[in-house]
Amino acid sequence: MEPLSFDILDYVPQAVFALRPIDGEPIYVFWNRTAEKLGGRSRDQVIGKTARDIFQSELGEEAYQRHCEVMRSDSQMEYDLVLDLDDKLCEVRTTLAPVRNARGEVEAIVGSSVILSDQRAAEQNRLEAMALIERARVEMEQYLAFAAHDLRAPMRRMSGLTGLIQEELPDSAVEARKIAAMMEDVSLKAQALISEVLNFSEANNAVSCVETFDLRAMARDIFTVLDPLHKHDLSAERARISTDRVALQIILRNLVDNAIKHRDKGRIRLKIALEDTAEGLAIRVTDNGPGLPATDLQFLDGKGFEYGTGFGLLGIRRLITTRGGCLSASLRPEGGTCFRIKLPSLTRISG
Repeated sequence: MEPLSFDILDYVPQAVFALRPIDGEPIYVFWNRTAEKLGGRSRDQVIGKTARDIFQSELGEEAYQRHCEVMRSDSQMEYDLVLDLDDKLCEVRTTLAPVRNARGEVEAIVGSSVILSDQRAAEQNRLEAMALIERARVEMEQYLAFAAHDLRAPMRRMSGLTGLIQEELPDSAVEARKIAAMMEDVSLKAQALISEVLNFSEANNAVSCVETFDLRAMARDIFTVLDPLHKHDLSAERARISTDRVALQIILRNLVDNAIKHRDKGRIRLKIALEDTAEGLAIRVTDNGPGLPATDLQFLDGKGFEYGTGFGLLGIRRLITTRGGCLSASLRPEGGTCFRIKLPSLTRISG
C-alpha cells in the first residue's frame, strides 16, 4: 500500500482525521492537532487503532460501523453523535469521504468533525442580528413615509402662498417677483421629492399577489390618472397576463409618471407592450423623453444608490428584486428610454 501524507491537515482549524483499511478494518492513520484538542486524546492514543478500540463504548461501536460502511459502500456519509467533551455533552457532526486509488478502490477515508452547538449558536446570533437590521430598516422606512406625508401639506401651502404673493406684487417689483418665483420653484421640487419618498415607501410595503388581468385596462387606468386631459400619446398592447398585479401597477405608474414629468415640452409618446426575450416574457416600456441619466442607468445595472438617483427608482428596483425579477433600461437610438420589466410570475394568457 502506497504511503499517504496528511500532514498539511494539521493546519486546518477543524478536527480532521484519516483512516485506512488494514486487514479489513478501518484504522486511524492520522489525527490532526485540532482533533487532539477536541477529542481530548493525543495522536499516540489514536494512531493504529479503530474507533471501537479508542472509545470502548456504544459511541465507539457506532463510529466504527460508520467507518466500515463507508469503506464498503465507497460513498460519502454524514452522521451526528453526542460526545462527552471536557465533562460536557456536545453534539458533534462528522463527515466521512472516501479516497480512491487508480483502480477505484477505497484507499483511505478522510473525516472531519464540528461541534454543532457552536454552529447553532453562531447561526442563532446571525439570525438575531439580521432580525434587528430588518426591524431598523422597516422603522426607518416608516419614519420616512410619515415624515414625507407630514411635509407634503405645508409644502403645498407654501406653493399657494407664493402664488398669492406674486399676484399682489406690483409689476415694478421685479426683484421681489423673482424671489417669489424661486420660492415656488423650491416648493415644487420639494413636493416632487416628497412624492418620490412616498412612492418608495409604497413599493416596499406592497404585498405580493399573482392575479390574471388585462394589461391595456390597467394601463388605461394609469393614463387616466396621470394624463386626464390626454395631452400625451400613451398606449398599451391588448394582452391578458398573469403576474403580481399590485407590483406591476406601482412600477408602470412610476415609469409613466417619470416620463411625463421629465418631458420638457411637446407631446410624450409612451408605449407598453409584451416582449419575448431569451430569459422569458418581459414588459417593455418605451418613451421619447430626454433619456435616463447615466447615474440611473448605472444604478439599474447594479451600482449602489447614490445622491441624484430618485427614491422612486430605488423603490421600484427593490420591489422587483424582492420578487426575484429584474428591471433594465437602455437609451434608444432615436431618443428616449426603453425599460424592460421581468417578473418570474409573468405569463401570457391566451384566449
